[in-house]
Amino acid sequence: MYICTDCGNESLKWKGQCEFCKEWNTLKESKVSSKLKKDWEVWELQNIKSKWENTEERIVTSSSELNAVLGGWIVQWSIILLSGEPGIGKSTLSLQLGNWIHEDIIYISGEETQGQISSRAERLDIEGKNIKILAENNIENVISTLKKNETKLVILDSISVMYSSEISGTAGSISQVRAITEMVVEYGKTTNTTFIIIGHVTKDGSLAGPKTLEHMVDTVLYFEWDKFDNLRILRCLKNRFGSSSEIGLYKMEEKWLIDIENPGLEFISDSEDALGSALSVTMEWTRPLVIETEALTMYTKFGYPKRSARWIVGSKLDLIIAVLGKYSSIKLDSHDVYCNISRGLSIWEPGLDLAIAASIISSKTGKALSKKALYIWEISLTWKIKNVMFLERRIKEAEKMWFETLYIPEISSSLSSLLPKNAKIKCVQIKNIWELSKMFQ
Repeated sequence: MYICTDCGNESLKWKGQCEFCKEWNTLKESKVSSKLKKDWEVWELQNIKSKWENTEERIVTSSSELNAVLGGWIVQWSIILLSGEPGIGKSTLSLQLGNWIHEDIIYISGEETQGQISSRAERLDIEGKNIKILAENNIENVISTLKKNETKLVILDSISVMYSSEISGTAGSISQVRAITEMVVEYGKTTNTTFIIIGHVTKDGSLAGPKTLEHMVDTVLYFEWDKFDNLRILRCLKNRFGSSSEIGLYKMEEKWLIDIENPGLEFISDSEDALGSALSVTMEWTRPLVIETEALTMYTKFGYPKRSARWIVGSKLDLIIAVLGKYSSIKLDSHDVYCNISRGLSIWEPGLDLAIAASIISSKTGKALSKKALYIWEISLTWKIKNVMFLERRIKEAEKMWFETLYIPEISSSLSSLLPKNAKIKCVQIKNIWELSKMFQ
């Protein structure tokens, strides 16, 4: 059997190129031991509509952000994969579970000694009455120890350094990672034990190990960060027991991670009117967040003006500038344009287009924008303002805060029920980009 070291795809014969990921010279020979089971068991079939109502198999943490990402709670006997770059806080988050839940935890460390973990727990002010430590990286020894010490939650830090004496290859190899995950999943399901497996990422930001590893676990969580900020974003990429479209927001303080209780105020620098600054509501998966877009326009003497974008796609900025130049009085042919998202939050969705356009026009015309106004929705190549998803959720988020004006696309009478119920909020419906530019005249 030949296994691709890049994606984990299997092939019966060696080939120069992997058929799945199209990488060259990545197929390596691996010995696969086949074990035949002679005695097979017959299980009783269950009705698909039978409800699972055993509340004792739910572990609710005191972190509202973690509960939201996991669908409300940790499901017992689930296998959770937690990944992210080195130093982002994976081990810190795992240790903080000792303060967030009351159930017993066994912390398996293959990278650090017991003294190192105890020292970090003391720094994090973790009491540790419900945490026991095992410094071991042999999976057979780990499972044998777990069988004699029953617990509800096991943290495996990390799967990249664990190894099995029954599988060929070094720790962290494709065959080792896959075999160890299979052992963990089998033990967790048969003993109703929850596992949190910590994994690393490669240079390109993808999960280290075979791609099939994500299919073997129940939940996949990914930690994101900006090295120059204390913000941490916990994304759910897969969840068999809840929505896979949730994020959790944390701050890395001097000691530990804390929940961001009011994310609506986290990405706004100040409340004063500013030149070239506009606010919008973006949807990070299903969670509305108020963010600030900044723009700067400068006259250039060079023949080709510069376009620079941080935390947004550069092609989005080029598109908006082209639409403004063709369908409005704002001409940027001889101006450099710089655009930025405050706090370094990368945004991909199109609902931010109107705010970017407003901030560019504000910088070009020298007229400041109110921080009590929100600019929402997508700009099309035909100069019209288009609707995007989750309009109702964005408006409800604006109603919770101090905003007085919402600039949204023109909606039909059938969708009038989506408009704010608060009489203090004024909704300005815009048909096209020309109407937006006229506001600055």
